[in-house]
This record gives sequence, structure tokens and C-alpha cells, in this order.
Amino acid sequence: MKKGFNFKLNLAATAVLMTTGVANAGVANVNGTGTESNPYNMGIIGTSPSILAVTLNGTPGSSFSEYVNFTIPALSITTNPVNTYALNLGGFNLLGIAGLTIDVWNDSHLNGSTLYSTFSGKNATNFIGNLEAGQYYLDISGYLGNSASSGQYSVALQTLPIQEPENYAMLLAGLGLVGLSARRRKKIRKF
Repeated sequence: MKKGFNFKLNLAATAVLMTTGVANAGVANVNGTGTESNPYNMGIIGTSPSILAVTLNGTPGSSFSEYVNFTIPALSITTNPVNTYALNLGGFNLLGIAGLTIDVWNDSHLNGSTLYSTFSGKNATNFIGNLEAGQYYLDISGYLGNSASSGQYSVALQTLPIQEPENYAMLLAGLGLVGLSARRRKKIRKF
């Protein structure tokens, strides 16, 4: 009876640790105001997600534009989950953003010349692409809902290393050696 209890306790502890690790993963302290003259700065983006969470205030239906600078340290596959949040009460949209659009540009804000990707904020993870090491920025725009005087969105950036051809060559060579070893063992057992 005690063995089953310890197993369940270990399983519960593992689940708590996994949940705690995800909840605290890579939230960035972001400098800036998101304005054209003072864009948010997410710093260097790594393999842990860096998250920008923004609350906007204004008049219902008003538009906004915000900017986020970030740096990619090495050639990487870059992803970008975007979420918007809504609050409806009695048929009124008290909190909401409509038409959220994110553009990914090279360089820092105002100096970009190459548009890499455009996507909408539909609570999905977006694949930006393979980005070289360097400076980039997000141009984020949209408008508050028809009856909403506030809105919230969050953007997470994460890079994943691109495997070099040498890694694949070493993997194939290792698999070949394992196959050769298995073949030799099979021949030895026959005698």
C-alpha cells in the first residue's frame, strides 16, 4: 500500500514542478513605452520565451500602433505566439482588441527596410522564419472594440537553433556504426 502512495506522491510532485517551470518561463522586463519615439525593447531573444504583455486604454474604436525592438543572437528559427484578451458583460465588449496585426521588420524601429512576415493576432503561434543574427522589430497595430475602452494583448518571442549539416552527418555516421555493430554481433552468434 505504501509503494502505491509514494508513486502517486512522486507523480504529483513531478506534475507540480512541470507546471511551475512553465508558469515562470522567460517573462521579460521590457523597457520603453511602445511609442514611435520610445519603442519597447525585449533585448536578446533566446530559447526560453520572452513575453511582452500590454494593456491599452482609449476611446471605443480608436486605433493604435506600437513598436517592439529585439535582437536575435544567432541564425535561428523564430516563432511568435500572439494572444488578445476580451471581456464581454451583458452584450457590451468592455475589454477587447480587433484587427490586431503584427509586422516583422529588420533593423531597429524606423530603420527597417525588409518586411519578413505579417500575421494577425488570432491566438495562434506564428512561424516568422529563419532569422539571421541581428536587430529586428515588430510593428503592432489594431483598434479597440466598438464598445471597449481598454484592450490587452501579449506577444512571446522564442528562437530555436537550426541544426547544421555537420550534426546530421555525425548522426548518420553514428547510426551506421550501430548498424555495423549489430551486423557483427549477428554473424558471431551464428558460429
